[in-house]
Amino acid sequence: MIPNTATNFLYDNEKLSDYGMILCKFDSNSSETVSIGNNLTFNTIKTSISDRNYLSAATYDEPLSAAFQICKMDCHNPEYRFISPEELTSLLRWLARRDGYHKFKLYQKGFEDTFFMGSFNNISQLKIGGEIYGLELTFVTDSPYGYEDVSLDFTTTASSDFSIFNMSNETGHIYPKVFICKCLASGNLTIHNSIENRTTEIRNCVKDEVITIDGNHKVIETSVPTHKLYNDFNYNYFRLGNRYEDNLNIITTSLPCEIRIEYESVRKVGLG
Repeated sequence: MIPNTATNFLYDNEKLSDYGMILCKFDSNSSETVSIGNNLTFNTIKTSISDRNYLSAATYDEPLSAAFQICKMDCHNPEYRFISPEELTSLLRWLARRDGYHKFKLYQKGFEDTFFMGSFNNISQLKIGGEIYGLELTFVTDSPYGYEDVSLDFTTTASSDFSIFNMSNETGHIYPKVFICKCLASGNLTIHNSIENRTTEIRNCVKDEVITIDGNHKVIETSVPTHKLYNDFNYNYFRLGNRYEDNLNIITTSLPCEIRIEYESVRKVGLG
């Protein structure tokens, strides 16, 4: 039995160690290959007068997955090395579930802030003489990569700007959640991002109004019931750009306000 680099994980706010278990590897001395979410599918087209293929699109078609083996922390103690039926029932209640994807995090040096969303789709017993001495767990994520939570707070003045480096490992753009925690003045609020020359506009804001913009789900809400956002919003949901050669987003606001920006940054790392 060879210890993993990581010995513990978090799943749906509970730790493996809470169950008296530890990550491990059984009878393997060879090297291993771990996917880091780069399995791209290239869609190409070819003209009738050429043998050359031209790229039309590239997609990630497979989510990230990995198998883990676990055993009891005190597995070297002959009296407690095996997993009892009661312990197995408790573990399966925690891990073998149908209530959706949950946050999964390996406690591994260098990846303290990286997490994955997924579920365990297969759990196998490892037995010796009819006794369970370990389990093998297969975890399947919702995407081909992991994430890192990012939360940023800013207080702006009229026509002031602030900068955000989009450190995601994937180019393109991210729609973060934008919490305008408080408008510090009344008027028309614009939030301009220089990297894409894109402007989010909300007209007729009032002092102390709280506005939430969720670009992923295309939802915008206000604390002022009489503010008719369906008339005053330009439906350019705020987003952060990320080009291969440039990831600096310079944000300018037209009104003074307190802003919080939250998003999940892509992390292309191996699972396991």
